[in-house]
Amino acid sequence: MTDLKTGLTQAQVVAHLSKGEVNVATTSASRTTKEIILHNTLTLFNFLNLLLFCMVLFTGSLKNLLFILSVVFNTGIGIYQEIKAKKTIESLSILKQAKVSVIRDGVESQIDKEALVLEDILYLKKGMQVPVDVVCLEGGLMVDESLITGESEFIKKHVGDEIYSGSLVMQGNTKVQVVSVGDNTYVSKLTVEAKTFGMAKSQIQKNIDRILKWITIIILPATIAVFLDQYNFMEIIGTNAVILKAVAAMIGIMPEGLVLLTSVALAAGVLKLSTMGTLTQELPAIETLARVDTICLDKTGTITEGKMSVEKVLYYGEDQPEIDDLIAFIVSRDEEQNMSTIALQSKFQAPKKSYDVIHYLPFSSDLKLQAMEIAGRGTYLLGAFDMIVPELSAEVKAEIDQALKAGNRIIGLAHSQGHLKDRVVPQDAVLLALILIKDVVKEDARDIIAYFKSQDVDVKIISGDYPDTVAAIAKDVGVTGKAIISADIPEDMTELQKVVKETSIFGRVTPPQKRNIIQALQNNGHTTCMVGDGINDILALKQSDCAIAFASGSEATKAVAKFVLLENDFSTLPNVVKEGRKVINNINTVASLHVVRVIYSTILVFAFFLFKILFPLDPVNLTLVGILTIGVPTFLLVFEKNEAKAKDNFFRNIFLNALPCGVILALTIFTLGALAKGEIIIEDVGGKIEYFQHYAQSEYLDMAMKTTITQVVGGVQLFLMFLLCRPLTRFRIGVLLLSLITFVASYFIPPLMALFGLFSIELSWPPLWYDFFSLIIVLIDIVAILIVRFILLKTVLKEKPKMVEA
Repeated sequence: MTDLKTGLTQAQVVAHLSKGEVNVATTSASRTTKEIILHNTLTLFNFLNLLLFCMVLFTGSLKNLLFILSVVFNTGIGIYQEIKAKKTIESLSILKQAKVSVIRDGVESQIDKEALVLEDILYLKKGMQVPVDVVCLEGGLMVDESLITGESEFIKKHVGDEIYSGSLVMQGNTKVQVVSVGDNTYVSKLTVEAKTFGMAKSQIQKNIDRILKWITIIILPATIAVFLDQYNFMEIIGTNAVILKAVAAMIGIMPEGLVLLTSVALAAGVLKLSTMGTLTQELPAIETLARVDTICLDKTGTITEGKMSVEKVLYYGEDQPEIDDLIAFIVSRDEEQNMSTIALQSKFQAPKKSYDVIHYLPFSSDLKLQAMEIAGRGTYLLGAFDMIVPELSAEVKAEIDQALKAGNRIIGLAHSQGHLKDRVVPQDAVLLALILIKDVVKEDARDIIAYFKSQDVDVKIISGDYPDTVAAIAKDVGVTGKAIISADIPEDMTELQKVVKETSIFGRVTPPQKRNIIQALQNNGHTTCMVGDGINDILALKQSDCAIAFASGSEATKAVAKFVLLENDFSTLPNVVKEGRKVINNINTVASLHVVRVIYSTILVFAFFLFKILFPLDPVNLTLVGILTIGVPTFLLVFEKNEAKAKDNFFRNIFLNALPCGVILALTIFTLGALAKGEIIIEDVGGKIEYFQHYAQSEYLDMAMKTTITQVVGGVQLFLMFLLCRPLTRFRIGVLLLSLITFVASYFIPPLMALFGLFSIELSWPPLWYDFFSLIIVLIDIVAILIVRFILLKTVLKEKPKMVEA
């Protein structure tokens, strides 16, 4: 056993270091760079694309290998963005890490957590997250192990009890000895197990996973159907041509860009938030933040400066110097060092004499007080005025009311002849003094609250202070509404759900009540965000959908938060919300463009198989269309400024937009293929008549079919982009025009068209009807799409239909 007073000697520390018994873990909750590369590379769709690549390579048609460039590009971008986001998170995490206090060679010092070695003696204090596995050497510690065990009850630790790394110290402080470090700690072992289950995913990631799951289910039957169908044409057009068309059909079913779209957008969001001094501890939290409709704020340190000062002391005892000395003595024992304690210690300097303490109860968030029993003098209570004295005179109540309306926090000192037993305090105390403490409202708090209200985000203030104090400050920043005290907060969840609908200000709230209020809001269908920095906010932070903490807050608070504001600046929060909304709204907007190709390709694969029609395209044909009407515009649109409140319209967009476009395109391409099926007669320029068993045997007819289909697909996808981009903005109009102009212009460039196996456009004058054949088909498809959308809106979605309703 290491000596409690001296701790390890320097020689012992060196010995442990030489054995590798130091708190450096090789396991991490986040993926390593190697794991990121493997995760993005070794996917089902990448394996299928590699197989298709080998098949095309067998044919010798090098230009049809261009599709693999998109796969490589998508994979590379995904790896780059995720690694960059990982490094950003790790570098910002260093900024929020606190040091730990250890005893070495009889001297207390501050060291990094990674420098802890086996058998070190360290101090655990209220608000800390336990960095290593330790054994308790002194009693009086209350810990929260819910991050490890899932149990929310606080656990009292006695001498000899083990405390696992990752636990949160909720009450007290004590000396402990390190028993496990690095990879041997309990939390490190859990991390290894947790990684086998994968990372948490956001709602939109889950939606995309559902799409990928459906695609995975149809891949095998689709592959069989494709090759059986194309086999019928082996003797007519040859093996190589059949392979190319089979590969083209399979490429269309695999949405490589859809997964990339999400990972790039979320990673870019993390990087952007880092420039705002915001650490994102969980990537999917960005989406949750975008969906928040109710934000709950702690008062102190959030909407107020948190720099408190004692304004006035009201004495009700005869010996004022004795009262001052007692207050000074009590707060000198308080190691929590919250804003109120600092204000009291600043006002009441070091005590002039010492007292014989029998029992001491550190400040409790539940009881709203701290207590001390002194030998021969009874018990003194220092805390919330309404929690320490059972009865107040009318005169005192009048003084309190006046102070509360001025926005003061009021702390009282009371005395009882009774004894202090554990957490049970005497109920017959007599008031000795009231201390009025003032906290200054942040200059930008009103503007921030106004922003959230303008965005239809409900703001609620949940505080441990007296309701009148909270209400006065809330009114100052623009939060109005009913204010209630903890005693009026029902324990029954059904009743509480009714209360939270009509109440904006909650005072004297205990930590469990804070959590219950958040839960009640969630039960009412709200997506909640809790902002706090104190140990008393932890339960609410963990319960909320999106927890935000300040870097200046307790280590335990930061441990449970999804976001940490590194600069302790509440004013950055609106920008953080805007960034989250931008990411999710843009993904919802453009995802349909990636899904439409999957829809029409899947339908065509099975339709052509049933009716024995040759798939009309080669892999290279749709490359240009994919780049100009899907790839480039979605990449640009996903970074557009979009601050509208996020909606759960992912599958609605697909159902209303991608599905009609995909089905209409499938019908169009099927019709073209069916009409071209059969024996073909063609007369060349020299007057010679040629007969073909199938249009694909004629290079001219085959290219004409491919050109028509790519023009129709491109035109319909541009129209779909127009539907998704409404309401139009300058940026969206610019992206639409860029895609339209480059797509149309590309068909007037013969070398480019030759590369993609298509005809370039050469209009005659006066133009003939077939010069506009593709345009006519596109217009017919657009009308059909609008009619289908009209019917879907009216019958299935049961909304008021508009012909181009987004």
